[in-house]
Amino acid sequence: MRATISSIAAALFLFTLSPFTEFAFGSELEPGCGSPWDIHDGWVIGSPEQQGFDPARLCAMGKGVTDGKLANVDSIVVVRHGVLVYEHYFGYPNQQSIAANIKHTGNSMTKSIVSLLVGIAVDRGLIKDIDAPVAPYFPENADLRAPDKDRITLRHLLTMSAGLNSARAPGTSFAYEDSETNLVGAILQKVSGKPVDILAQENIFAPLGIDDAAWGARLSDGTPRSSTGLSVRPRDWAKIGQLVLDRGVWEGKQIVPASWVAQSTAEQIKAREPLSYGFQWWLGHSLSNDRVIEWVAAMGFNSQKIIIIPELDVVVVFNASRQSKNMVAPEMDLLDNYILPATVKP
Repeated sequence: MRATISSIAAALFLFTLSPFTEFAFGSELEPGCGSPWDIHDGWVIGSPEQQGFDPARLCAMGKGVTDGKLANVDSIVVVRHGVLVYEHYFGYPNQQSIAANIKHTGNSMTKSIVSLLVGIAVDRGLIKDIDAPVAPYFPENADLRAPDKDRITLRHLLTMSAGLNSARAPGTSFAYEDSETNLVGAILQKVSGKPVDILAQENIFAPLGIDDAAWGARLSDGTPRSSTGLSVRPRDWAKIGQLVLDRGVWEGKQIVPASWVAQSTAEQIKAREPLSYGFQWWLGHSLSNDRVIEWVAAMGFNSQKIIIIPELDVVVVFNASRQSKNMVAPEMDLLDNYILPATVKP
């Protein structure tokens, strides 16, 4: 017994001392190649081979990032068939440490969580019609009663087509606006009496076992922004992805209505080429082995992404702290050139 306790204490000491060290808890990956930590947070832990991945490609990806030859990211998490098979955390000079037990901001990935909350509100009858004008929610707001704004609906806000801060007619074209998602959050608070951080905690985080969340960005009155600010652990971002991949179900319980997940992750409007947009979710595709692979994603500034690939039953999470070329590249090269080619069998 004494030897066992000593072994556990030593492992905990190493974990605290070196957050970037990786331990292979029964995984077939070599140490340092992305073996997931079992921190008892609800994830089933497995090896890449068991879920149809080529571990050598995943290992090469991690080494390429570490060596500075591939896109800079803070963390990569890969899940297949509901099993966490790969997670790797990377350290950089003069940057906060990232590890399995440390939160990472998602920036605009927050918007996709708010979309899930809308689906729950619709299911509960708090929101009757997403095609009804939103002005009646805000009788105190004269701007929304103006002739060019009084036709704005919740659907317009969810699809970034409301033209809230422009001269565009509602529903005519896509234009990415944080203010439109913030208005969605205000509607949720009007119908529920609770801000989005509390709604998310009660209706999504608690059921998924996400017990360490922070909502940093606030409006001037202290209300959490719906457009940005949520921080959870990378593997918790992956839980959100798995929830969507499984049509709103987590551990056998329907958390978000399946019909809403299907609707919100389907193309609702054309966005920035080659992307399209659902209800606060991005839709795109990758080319792998001459196959077009469709995916759905939550995206945020500095390369934050949950990428959901229904065809392959895969969820991938990227987090980063340093600015990338744009919202899509370059970390998508990691998906296209390493993760997708590593899926060698169903």
